[in-house]
Amino acid sequence: MKDSEVNTLKEHIIKTASGLFIKYGYGKTTIRQIAESAGLGRGHLYYYFKKKEDILLYLYKELLEKIYGTIADRKIKENDIIANYIISQYIYTHAIATSEKVFRLYIEASNVRSIRKEYINILLNLFKEKLVGSNYNFSDKDLYMNIAIGCAGECELLNQYYEGTLDAELDDIIINVVKTRFAILDIHENIDLEKIIQEAKVLKDDMNLEKIIRDAVELNKFI
Repeated sequence: MKDSEVNTLKEHIIKTASGLFIKYGYGKTTIRQIAESAGLGRGHLYYYFKKKEDILLYLYKELLEKIYGTIADRKIKENDIIANYIISQYIYTHAIATSEKVFRLYIEASNVRSIRKEYINILLNLFKEKLVGSNYNFSDKDLYMNIAIGCAGECELLNQYYEGTLDAELDDIIINVVKTRFAILDIHENIDLEKIIQEAKVLKDDMNLEKIIRDAVELNKFI
């Protein structure tokens, strides 16, 4: 099978699975349902995705890369890795909460330990890629601690926000998570965090987050 055909089939599986996750919920969707809805045998599906967690993580990675790409295209803080990281995380979390259906999917998936673990690894690898050639020299341990603690806090606070049990605005939650991640990195340079957050807000307001969600997650039919 040609590479173009492989990519087309993979996109078909992703779009099919996304629709089922949105319609029935991540937990209630089975790999058999995905295979049948995509018109494939389970063996054929397993060739591309061993389990449904892999499909969901693929969606998250697509979304993160789309956001990072959009920021790079705008040439915002082009040479400032930390600023790009802070801005990207701020906008990413807002993007997740932009669509009620995607937010529900995020909340459900964030309670699956294997997904949380791999999600952390995705963020870690993306950040490490951005650090190549920079003046920053964080250890893998420090980076992992930063992302793991940040994700844990983010998941818990967003769960409570989604359930309506937390008396806080979404923006306050995101800003506090961003500040926590920044503090864990223990950066001693003179970085104006408040200014970076304000720049993130301006960029977020200037971006079409709904379109980013649609383009990245292939959910045009379902959102």
